[in-house]
Amino acid sequence: MGIRQLIDGIMARDADGIVAVEVPVLSPGTPEPQRTLFAPGQVYLEVRLQQMWLTRARELWREFLPFGTVVTEFIHKGRPVSVPTVLSSAELSRRFQITGAHDAVEISDVRVAGPVPYEGDEISLLVALFRAKSADWVARSLRVVEDVANAVGFVGLASAVPVADSLIRAIDSFMDSSDIELRVGAYRSWKASDDDGAMAPLHYCVMRRPRAKTSTAELAKLRVVDGRLCQIAADGVSYEPYTEHDFMLISIEAKRRRDDYRQLEFYSLWQQTKEHVIAGDLPSARRSWRRTAGAIHTDDLTRPQQEVLYNEYQRLFADLVERFAVPKASTFRNGEDVEQPWQVEDDPAALLDAAETSLS
Repeated sequence: MGIRQLIDGIMARDADGIVAVEVPVLSPGTPEPQRTLFAPGQVYLEVRLQQMWLTRARELWREFLPFGTVVTEFIHKGRPVSVPTVLSSAELSRRFQITGAHDAVEISDVRVAGPVPYEGDEISLLVALFRAKSADWVARSLRVVEDVANAVGFVGLASAVPVADSLIRAIDSFMDSSDIELRVGAYRSWKASDDDGAMAPLHYCVMRRPRAKTSTAELAKLRVVDGRLCQIAADGVSYEPYTEHDFMLISIEAKRRRDDYRQLEFYSLWQQTKEHVIAGDLPSARRSWRRTAGAIHTDDLTRPQQEVLYNEYQRLFADLVERFAVPKASTFRNGEDVEQPWQVEDDPAALLDAAETSLS
């Protein structure tokens, strides 16, 4: 049992009522914003639930427990991994926003995968939205799966394959229950173009809408505008929000930067290193610096950013030692050090920006 069984189980459920399609951003003839392409070893993969639209929310939360899952398949440390993200009923209810449409709710901009360095090859997504009869066992099981996934974290699950596989098996076990109905579900893979070897970011929409009543022309009117699913209006020029059916709009993005550098281990170790140097404890500072340097060379960062950050923090460490390890007599007055506090930019994102600017 594993990801393949889960894929087969979802694809066998009510496929006639599910439509999945890539959706372009903006409209033909309108310049698109500059988008970063997927370049192996140079960018981060990030998957976001840009928008989830639920049309009968009152019934959904009163009579059922809605929950979603996104399983991302990609290459990590040179081998394929499958990492699940669970959006429980509690998580969805915490994030939903009441809309102007009758009895509809919207959930937007939720990161479900990444950021993780993109190593190349295919990216695959399994996207599913379920609703379960309000049963205690379902809520308890979902809470356990969600708690484990959150505790380990996305990158942790990518490295801990047995744990990720166990969570996928747990999700797959829900498929055997008559209490659970698949509302939206699809599986698809993308890879670099054979023409230029690049893969572009994209938006992928999975919608509960009868295929027999869905024309190619209707789907061709769909666009992503400011992160929301829209359709070309009757005038053929303007756009209006799409609100007719339940859907999940997913974005697969290539990011040149992370937004969480300060949450990575190396940054907290660097703070400890600074404290040791400023306190005059050079042996502890050197040990802490070695740990910091080791943490910078992590799978959480792309190789180019590892090199830049290592060089920058090594320079800052040398500056710190020179300033604080052996206080200069000239900085003392009446027995107190009157030299101004050390004020140097050491934010990882700022260091990367400065290094990039110096090369341009």
